[in-house]
Amino acid sequence: MTRRLCVWDLDGTLVDSLRDIAEAANGALELLGLPTRPVAHYRYLVGEGVPKLCSRLLGDAHPEMFARLIELTRARYRARPLVHTRPYPGVPEALRRLRDAGWRLAVLSNKPHPLTVRVVRAFWPDTFDRVQGYTAEALRKPDPTQLLRLCDVVGIEPARAVLVGDTPTDIETARRAGVRGIGITWGFRTREDLAAAGAGEIVDTPAELVGRLLDGPPASA
Repeated sequence: MTRRLCVWDLDGTLVDSLRDIAEAANGALELLGLPTRPVAHYRYLVGEGVPKLCSRLLGDAHPEMFARLIELTRARYRARPLVHTRPYPGVPEALRRLRDAGWRLAVLSNKPHPLTVRVVRAFWPDTFDRVQGYTAEALRKPDPTQLLRLCDVVGIEPARAVLVGDTPTDIETARRAGVRGIGITWGFRTREDLAAAGAGEIVDTPAELVGRLLDGPPASA
């Protein structure tokens, strides 16, 4: 069997973490005397790391509070990252099926690396070959560096890897790395968002994803 690698985004792909992220950010906003946002609004605010999240929350207002908002949001999220966060239905079964079929598995997230490891290990302590989170702004997705490093460390060339994610950022990361990208619609963004970002493959359920992967890439790939 020829080995292949499936790299998963974390938030919005493996786990539904939106409420925990929103509560951390809203708590930080309250401490600074700023208006909070409904949890649903965070679907379009997250996905590119805490600095980008805080920048979107503030917009052009209160630039003097930007660094403090980042600090408070990170601190509050570190304290409570797993209150409401859970794997999406069907994801654990999908991971098992891929493992059983000989696929290597990895995680690549824009969540800070220690928190990425903490969340992944809470649900899958021994499932993934590698887990990589945010370590530096220059390496944040859609920069392809960390994705290519994962391929190198696991020993699988990019042409035999797949990046699975729920945002246009994931689709762009895969494109820059020369990796097959598959968008999923059970996360934070819509099919229309992914299609507009150029996703050539979009699936609606973990079971559909597994079927697509085990059947091999489409004929046009």
